[in-house]
Amino acid sequence: MIALITDFGIKDPYVGVVKGVIYSQGYTGSIVDICHHVVPYSIEHAQYILTTSYRYFPDNTIFLVVVDPGVGTQRNILLIHDGRYYFFMPDNGIAGCFNQNTIKVWSVDTQEFVHASSTFHGRDIFAMLASRLAMQGIEAIHCKEYTNYVQHPFPWYDIKVDTVYTKVVHIDRFGNCILSLPNEQYSLQLNAIIVNNKRYTLYHCKTYADVPLEAIGILKGSSGFIEICMNQKDVSKRLAVTTGDMVELFYE
Repeated sequence: MIALITDFGIKDPYVGVVKGVIYSQGYTGSIVDICHHVVPYSIEHAQYILTTSYRYFPDNTIFLVVVDPGVGTQRNILLIHDGRYYFFMPDNGIAGCFNQNTIKVWSVDTQEFVHASSTFHGRDIFAMLASRLAMQGIEAIHCKEYTNYVQHPFPWYDIKVDTVYTKVVHIDRFGNCILSLPNEQYSLQLNAIIVNNKRYTLYHCKTYADVPLEAIGILKGSSGFIEICMNQKDVSKRLAVTTGDMVELFYE
């Protein structure tokens, strides 16, 4: 199985073309679309989507994570193995979301792809690598072990005396704001949030339906990260936030 995470969107033919290249190499397995709406160029958002999804897939799934603002430059392409899964991604920090003690990382030799477009490595390199790995195994990938890869820290939060600084890492279809703050920090009893210099009281809840109408709730999200939410309303609009915005949370 091959699974895709990109910032390509679905307006353009890019995703379909990547799949076409994979199948044209003789691959006959499944291709799963995890998400093609990663915020353009956002390493952190790509890390969130990957971190919260890959563990639900069968062993040996190959993940293509193509969020690549440095496409066509001298940045490396990485192959990562964590003992269960394989991941191809650009060397731009996304790999920082893994436990670095549990992965093996290689830098892929891409010299054979001399005719690759300088703006569409997803089609001309990543798709080719994924199909080759799926059909022929890792021995067919020209690569060498690599340790000097870029690591962007994820999740990101900073706990002070009575304040937690973090970011909105994802806004889902319902407008819930997922923070770059693991559920384990819920025990801090966070009771207020400051966004854009405005302070809002937080109502602790277990479900969305527990939140009183018009109140702003905080709960442990199913993704493993704390969420700010409302009852059947878009809290991102209420707070006027977008993915990547900084927030401050207060606790007693």
